[in-house]
Amino acid sequence: MSSKVYIIKASVDDGPKKISEKARRLFKAGGFAKCFNENDFTAVKVHVGEDGNTTYVKAPYIKGLVNELLELNTKPFVTDTTTLYVGRRHNAVDHAILAAEHGFCLDGLGIPFIVPDGLSGTAETAVKINGKINKEVFIAYDITRCQSILSVAHVTGHMAAGLGATLKTIGMGCASKKGKMTQHAALTLNISNDCTLCGVCYDHCPADAITLDDVKAHIDQDKCIGCAECMALCRFGAITCNWGQETEVLQKSIAEHALGALKGKEKKATFFNFLLSITKDCDCFDTPNMRKIVQDIGIIASTDPVAVDKAALDLVEEKSGKKLAELLGNVKIDTNCQIAHGESIGLGSSNYELIEID
Repeated sequence: MSSKVYIIKASVDDGPKKISEKARRLFKAGGFAKCFNENDFTAVKVHVGEDGNTTYVKAPYIKGLVNELLELNTKPFVTDTTTLYVGRRHNAVDHAILAAEHGFCLDGLGIPFIVPDGLSGTAETAVKINGKINKEVFIAYDITRCQSILSVAHVTGHMAAGLGATLKTIGMGCASKKGKMTQHAALTLNISNDCTLCGVCYDHCPADAITLDDVKAHIDQDKCIGCAECMALCRFGAITCNWGQETEVLQKSIAEHALGALKGKEKKATFFNFLLSITKDCDCFDTPNMRKIVQDIGIIASTDPVAVDKAALDLVEEKSGKKLAELLGNVKIDTNCQIAHGESIGLGSSNYELIEID
């Protein structure tokens, strides 16, 4: 049986107000109100955008969705977990200030921003899932305590995970720091003799895991958090990992953490993928105006996290005429891996019916 995925065409050129209205029409057309009950603590899961990033899903885009939840008399809060790397989202205080600057706050959306994994990312719940990679996963405490979730994902590429969309937003984005470490531990990054000592990886490593000597850069494996930012920034192809096994384990672990985050909320969650400003790398980069790898497509939504990501992948590849791996410049990565694994563990179905909304 196929899952229903609803789509409405949209572009950043529409402007925030029109995008918000379109997202709200999608909510109504999909009948998603059934997922939310009065007095639910409803997590509106977003990525607030790294400081300096300009291509993330802007707060005004989701104002209509928030208003839908308020009209249903839920208790919504906008939320995002702390990061492994050091920056303005590394702890709850700095993260909340950045979120407010980007409009994800009471003044901007009419609901508060709450970091669900505590001051330093250690407030967590061990959720048993008996997955193929993980028997239990560590999920942000307040994600496990809320009654429902409205997920807002920005569809992008990702150097290690291939596709950044709903599964990654829920799997990585709802995990505590321990959960994130578990997922990133799959990657072992190394620097080859192609290194030119340009120093870009050294300057941008969020974990201070890279040193430079007279010959090349080196990665301290004890400090490395497996974020692959160095690989994304290297212009000389000098940073490598095992694309077959290691990225496969990472993607499967992402899907299993998504399973843990959604445990008990299987009929209490709705997933929106914004296919706007689709960039090669995710919103964790502090780079302004990152180049689009495909033109804007629109917004899609479903109650099936696997189907909505499969639809996103198909739409990107159809629009561009290329495989996502080609667009990322890495044909070795299997961009469908997390989707296939999500289906295999019962998260949802990759079979979907795409329903266009005017």
